[in-house]
Amino acid sequence: MRLTPTTLEMPVTTIVILDIPATPATRDKVLATLEDALVETRAFDGCAGIELLVNQDQPSNFVVYERWASRAHYERYLEFRQASGFSASFRAMFPGPPVVRRFDIRKNYD
Repeated sequence: MRLTPTTLEMPVTTIVILDIPATPATRDKVLATLEDALVETRAFDGCAGIELLVNQDQPSNFVVYERWASRAHYERYLEFRQASGFSASFRAMFPGPPVVRRFDIRKNYD
């Protein structure tokens, strides 16, 4: 099932946090690339939502907070990004590799 802004039935089981270490020189290019790419990410099957965060104390540091229906959905998305060449070209903009962390949701306190 694909989630649309008016459909909230998709169960979310996986959270992915991507910590991106841009530099002041590459900040604007990284931010523009993220803003464009995340529209496509959000439309990918199994993506239940994304938030792009900018560090208040280090504005060249971005965090992408992604909600996925499952780890398998996220892995299919990752394969798509790698096969398209996007992952490698995007990583070339950073001084070091991004940190990617994947979490299971243990309990929701909403």
